[in-house]
Amino acid sequence: MRTKRSSRTKLNRLIGQRIRSHRLSQNLTLRQLSDRTDLTTSQLSQVELGKNAASIWALARISNSLGLQVSELLTGL
Repeated sequence: MRTKRSSRTKLNRLIGQRIRSHRLSQNLTLRQLSDRTDLTTSQLSQVELGKNAASIWALARISNSLGLQVSELLTGL
């Protein structure tokens, strides 16, 4: 069970890092992304830090707001 949890945590961190990287490359603040996605800044922050997993709905909102396909956030993980 421990390995499943650590794998999940690692995956959440990697996805969060990709989201943060794309957000920063577009010079967007968490607040601006929040306004575009209808997610709170707290939710986005938790996702970017890998502390919470984003639902598929949230990933779709985030990727769309960043001009990406969901697959671009997940490819190679």
